[in-house]
Amino acid sequence: MQIIFQDPFSSLSPRMPVGEIIGEAVREHKLVSRSEYNDYIDDIMDKCGLQSFHKDRYPHEFSGGQRQRICIARALALNPEFVVCDEPVSALDVSIQAQIINLLEDLQEQFGLTYLFISHDLSVVEHISDTVGVMYLGNLVEYGETEDIFRNPLHPYTKALFSAIPVPDPTVKMKRIVLEGSIPSPANPPEGCKFHTRCAQCMEKCKHEVPPQKEIEPGHFVVCHLFEDVPEVGDK
Repeated sequence: MQIIFQDPFSSLSPRMPVGEIIGEAVREHKLVSRSEYNDYIDDIMDKCGLQSFHKDRYPHEFSGGQRQRICIARALALNPEFVVCDEPVSALDVSIQAQIINLLEDLQEQFGLTYLFISHDLSVVEHISDTVGVMYLGNLVEYGETEDIFRNPLHPYTKALFSAIPVPDPTVKMKRIVLEGSIPSPANPPEGCKFHTRCAQCMEKCKHEVPPQKEIEPGHFVVCHLFEDVPEVGDK
């Protein structure tokens, strides 16, 4: 398992050249022989859109997009099966975001990788994800196939998130769901459903009982009292 961090600049050592940043763990874990080491690093850098002469340069000499490519190459160098992508494009310009997303997709197909992609940008989530989990205050409130989540959001929090997606058409009037109140402290969450303090559909039992997880459609789960009387998949 490897991780790609949100901020490519702060996650790279300013005192190490790029070749050493990418190859340090490869050398320590003895993934390749000493004679193959340089060619291996060159190959990884090439797959991530970096040139071999970049090895002797330092992180501050690169743009934000190039630094994120270095972070991706560092993760890929250890030949992982599972990569945690912690908002890997949120610190980048939109045009650079597209390049990095395309790179991640190409590498996923090439190496058979599994990504846990963490993001607040729903357009990026829809583009890159096969399944989506929506979290609120550390708890999963809805989970399912990407198509099902975007076609039929069930949880009030998911609906509020989707209502905030900007539409690139000035003639379209947005039906924004505005959540009242402030987010409770994760260290001292409210009793019952954690979302009840901001939910317009809050019922009395939401304030005291934790809602169960229910499978409303095949593979589409929601954690909400509003669906308590809806038959679960497989129920007669």
